[in-house]
Amino acid sequence: MNKGIYSVIELLKNLSKKEQSGLKAFAACAFFNQDGKVSTLLNTLLNFINSNIIVDECVLLSLHSELSEISAKKSNLARRSYIYAKMSLLLKLTQQFVTIIALQKCEKTKADLLQQQLLERKQYRTYKKFIKSQKNTLKATLKDAEHYEYQYIIENSALSYAQHSGNLAKQNNIGIVKDSLTQYYLLQQMDFYLVELSFAESSIAHQINTSTFDAIQPLLNLPQFSGHPLFKVYLSVIKMLKEKTKDAFFQLQSDLESYYSEIPIGSLKNFYNSMCNFCSFQFRNGKIEFIRYQFDIYKIMEEKNLLFTDDQIHISNLHNIITVSCNVNKFDWATKMLDKYYAFLPIHLCDAVKNYHQGAIAYYKKDYQLAIDYLLPLPTINLSHDVNRRSIMIKAFYELNVDYKETTHTLFRSFEKYVGEQKKLSKKSKISFKNFIRTLINLYRIKHQATKMQLPNVKQKLLAQQLNSNKSWLLEKVKELENRQFIYVER
Repeated sequence: MNKGIYSVIELLKNLSKKEQSGLKAFAACAFFNQDGKVSTLLNTLLNFINSNIIVDECVLLSLHSELSEISAKKSNLARRSYIYAKMSLLLKLTQQFVTIIALQKCEKTKADLLQQQLLERKQYRTYKKFIKSQKNTLKATLKDAEHYEYQYIIENSALSYAQHSGNLAKQNNIGIVKDSLTQYYLLQQMDFYLVELSFAESSIAHQINTSTFDAIQPLLNLPQFSGHPLFKVYLSVIKMLKEKTKDAFFQLQSDLESYYSEIPIGSLKNFYNSMCNFCSFQFRNGKIEFIRYQFDIYKIMEEKNLLFTDDQIHISNLHNIITVSCNVNKFDWATKMLDKYYAFLPIHLCDAVKNYHQGAIAYYKKDYQLAIDYLLPLPTINLSHDVNRRSIMIKAFYELNVDYKETTHTLFRSFEKYVGEQKKLSKKSKISFKNFIRTLINLYRIKHQATKMQLPNVKQKLLAQQLNSNKSWLLEKVKELENRQFIYVER
């Protein structure tokens, strides 16, 4: 199918019912659309989409007689060209509609466009009244990057007004314009640097370029920035991710407690999530105490209502909350969080995600057969959940098997093959999961005396691995086997 047509269908599928109604009204407005056939085409396509009818080229060509006065006996090429032209108009109309939706949600962009128009049209009285209201609105917002971007837009507009009205020589606000632009720039630079530091943890190939951050350090030391609560917290997050120490972690936690009321909620969520990700990284690398720290951070986020975003919870966040809670044996809290939040996931995933987590909780409670019963029949939720589902299942089979089973060994190998085939998994993740599976296979064989391989050799290799998705758990299994061998020798 033509790529343009595919784009229209995908865009229409993405619209909510309310947005579909809005688009119909938008298309019916002659100011935006003067082609009635496009409105007809839109209504027909939305009916197809809502009835789960697959819209392909044949379906579209069948609409030709309904849309066109041209004879249906025309060649397929002529009919196709006509349909493509109408679909192209519909695509532009739909793109215009979603742009207006975005504009309605973005106050600073609306303000910027409106004040430009008022100045161009020399509507100075209306302009001054509008700018005053915008400045009052700005005073009520906490000072994050968006605040300073908004402030820059308003103050830069006021500077333009001074030029338009000939008052620039008498009074100007150049200092405020410069400061707000600099603060916005610095916060954005630190934000991108944090993203880069985080990304480096999951990608072997990614090399961090510190030149820009190094260059802005003198600016960050200026008094108007160094004393700013949000700047302090950003620098604490950066320090934690660079130094990777317990002291840096607790310093950030202390800073967040100190400046909590002065930091916007969106930034708070990002900072606490950075702490959770840091704990998860430390735990995967054998620092067991960090799983308890991560649980404590989730408790703080729950108390401060920071787990929601737009009345939804991200599927990976719920997964992490349940997993961490189970790792510290807080099963009642895990169940409470599952019951509270699973309904706020996309509706088509609710039941599958709930069953997945019930299986995970059963596994951590050591009810391995119940865990397998929950997890084995589950459909694929997403790649991350599917990989974790398979990881839990093979660990459950390891724990459950009293005797060596070739079917279990085959299951381990099939998971290794599955991981290797997933193109969306990063190279780091593939190495991490493969190291886990291969170590698990060796321990399974040793456990059931199905190999000549020695446990000390497997342990040595495991300790040397920097990447292993279940290193802590594997070390526990090694210790169990060591204890069992010790008891056997003593006897």
